Amino acid sequence: MNVTSLLHLLCRTSILVTLLVGGVSRAVIAAPPSYLVPAGESRVYRLDRPIERVAVGDPSVADYIILNPTELYLLGKKPGATNLIIWDKQGSFISRPLQVSRNITHIRDMLKAILPDEKDIRLFAWGQALVLSGTVSDELAAETVYRLVKAYLGGKVPAVNPEYTLINRRPASAAAANITGKVKSSPDSGSEEPASLRGVVNLLTVRDPQQVRLEVRIAEVSRSCMQAFGLGWTDRMGNMQGSIMAGFVSNATLNVLFDTGGALNVLGQSVSDKVGNQLDLESECKKGLIKILAEPTIVTMSGQEGYFLVGGKLYTPTISTNGAVDYVERTYGVGLRFIPTVLDSGRISLKVAPEVSEPLKEAITAGTTSSLPAFKTTYASTTVQMSEGQNLVIGGLLRDNLEETIRAVPLLSKIPILGALFRRTEKSSESTELMVVVRPTLVKASDTMPELPTDRIVPPTHKELFIDGKLQGSRRNR
Repeated sequence: MNVTSLLHLLCRTSILVTLLVGGVSRAVIAAPPSYLVPAGESRVYRLDRPIERVAVGDPSVADYIILNPTELYLLGKKPGATNLIIWDKQGSFISRPLQVSRNITHIRDMLKAILPDEKDIRLFAWGQALVLSGTVSDELAAETVYRLVKAYLGGKVPAVNPEYTLINRRPASAAAANITGKVKSSPDSGSEEPASLRGVVNLLTVRDPQQVRLEVRIAEVSRSCMQAFGLGWTDRMGNMQGSIMAGFVSNATLNVLFDTGGALNVLGQSVSDKVGNQLDLESECKKGLIKILAEPTIVTMSGQEGYFLVGGKLYTPTISTNGAVDYVERTYGVGLRFIPTVLDSGRISLKVAPEVSEPLKEAITAGTTSSLPAFKTTYASTTVQMSEGQNLVIGGLLRDNLEETIRAVPLLSKIPILGALFRRTEKSSESTELMVVVRPTLVKASDTMPELPTDRIVPPTHKELFIDGKLQGSRRNR
């Protein structure tokens, strides 16, 4: 092949390549990667070359109008995804995704007008999905945002305000409902949501973790006084009881007068061994004072249940249906259960149930042959709302009990002056004062290790323990 033939071949090849490249370039219509149209709105797109016809994959999602050969009008009918095919006058075509998303412009304007201080709320719409994201200041703002979006989309919202919903939501555990009260669910909670709410995703978060520390102080003072004056004397004919001015008559005088055959002990009880007469004298005055101060403290997150118990357990026997004996667990001690809800402006709603219980020394039988444990319980359960750092008295009690008993011999006890010898008098009084105070505060975790109660206990040396008699050592010796 000569040079001339080679040149002609190269020229024909370049011309063919140019035609092919030009044809390909003319076949490609300049268009965006995808078409985005909000539902209920329209968009106009300008094309770089005249088009011949257009087709939409799903006409129920979107529609179109060719305004002129270079302008295309698109209308979003409902949220969804389809495709758009465009042909030019040369017969070339392109296919692009077409997304019809929810219209969120009006939702943004509504949120800005109602919550002007919440500037980090973001909304994203893509097809059927509507995503709420960003951060808010507290749970009340998050609940308000979700309610507004839900109402705008045609969903049902509770008739009560968001605060009521947050305060009365179901506790974190089933045990909380037993103490803080059973929470009624919203009447709309079980209703079926409309199709417009399907695809709504709530990703809102609270900016600062809200942790509540609750300090409870339970103070109780109980004063009791018991007085008893009486004289009982027994012979073969039976038992007779009376009273005497105890303190003016000595035991020796009583032995001579009634010939008990023995002496009375310090409690006035006869120690006679004779079968005949026996004299019992009771003259007692007993006073008591009980002081109880419990200060339980616990920390939990807003909306979550906090519970602790410092005490013990007892098992009481019960008779089952088949006659078998079963044992039921009963806890006692200092306990606290509460559910805080942080509202706006530092307000805190509390469901709180403190309890202080202790077993009594006097057991009860309850109609059985065995002794059953009895408990003295101080308990309160309520829902209050207060500001952070404030103190509120949620419970108080002032009780004054007085009991007087007179046991006497009929007829003889009615004799003037001498009738006092045939009566036995008992008087018992008890006065109780109780107060329960709560104080919630917002707290954050600290990098500093707090001081523990065990840090203040220093074991003593052998000298301090055995010679000086000290149970705690001195820090300066360490």
